[in-house]
Amino acid sequence: MPTPSTSHLPKPKSWDEFEDITWEIYQRKWQDNHAQRYGRSGQPQNGIDIYGRPNSSDKYIGVQCKRYEDNKLNQQIIQAEIVKAECFSPPLSEYIIATTASRDTKLQDFVLSLNEKRRVENKFSVYIVFWEDICNDLADPNNRDLLKKYYSVWEQIFSNQEKSISSEQVASIHCLLSLEIQQDCNLLEELLNQNQDALSKKWQSCFSKNRGVWREQSYRLLLAKSSRELMSKIQKFYQQLDEIETRCKSLAALRCRIKLLDSKPIFTDSKGGILGFDTKPLHPLGSGSYTYSDLKEEFDLRERYSTDFNKLKEKVHETLNIGNQITCEFNKIMQLLGLDITSPL
Repeated sequence: MPTPSTSHLPKPKSWDEFEDITWEIYQRKWQDNHAQRYGRSGQPQNGIDIYGRPNSSDKYIGVQCKRYEDNKLNQQIIQAEIVKAECFSPPLSEYIIATTASRDTKLQDFVLSLNEKRRVENKFSVYIVFWEDICNDLADPNNRDLLKKYYSVWEQIFSNQEKSISSEQVASIHCLLSLEIQQDCNLLEELLNQNQDALSKKWQSCFSKNRGVWREQSYRLLLAKSSRELMSKIQKFYQQLDEIETRCKSLAALRCRIKLLDSKPIFTDSKGGILGFDTKPLHPLGSGSYTYSDLKEEFDLRERYSTDFNKLKEKVHETLNIGNQITCEFNKIMQLLGLDITSPL
């Protein structure tokens, strides 16, 4: 019996089915029974296929669905859809582009950089949700009915796998996932001890790599059956790791902008006065020189960097506590089974 991962789920053959899947997922994520698909084919939609209000708030989120093959979605298409979405009324607080394309670091980096500029301009944030992300949502035990609705054959395969896996194998899965989460907790401990100047590039992508057990659909279903409360904690732990990784990338981008400004030479002002900073060489006014505008921008960026860094620390501490709670619960399970958590089966 094969054990297919969620990333192997076939991509929808029609745009209509893809929109239906996305709509039902976000209706649940937002806890908004009134979230709707917007308009119909042939009508102007301002770049919006689905809209809703998360948790009964007064803020609207819009989703654009793109049933594209890999490498078909590009920066120009993203920019064009954002321009359309800015005309949507009422104004959006977030804009999501959901696609059947596979995850792409170039597009992720582009959107990350774009959001930095949009944040300064007080415009809505933009996010890309790739096919792997949608599959992960379908893998959520709370969405088992959606998996059955759209992928009945695959859901049956997963059900058969659950029945065929022995209690020893289940214990092994618990043990392996506990070790996986403990590794992430060790990374969080390291990150918690970093200062603002020592935020390493390795934090920009390290957490998403350690997901071997968690990505396996059949393992997730078994974990959900054994303890829904524990499964909910694990789900939250990995969601927060994704958020931490995004924040690390955002801080790294801010750091680069600060260093770029800091590297500019000092200029003399229009009255002949020198902006004298001991850390910069005196330099005549000219192209590429450090201006009063640069000074203000650098001050604002440093203040924002410090604020965002402190918020990151709070999120890391919160996530670390959740991870430690999970590993403690796994330890108790292993002890009840008479197994050594440090030695996976």
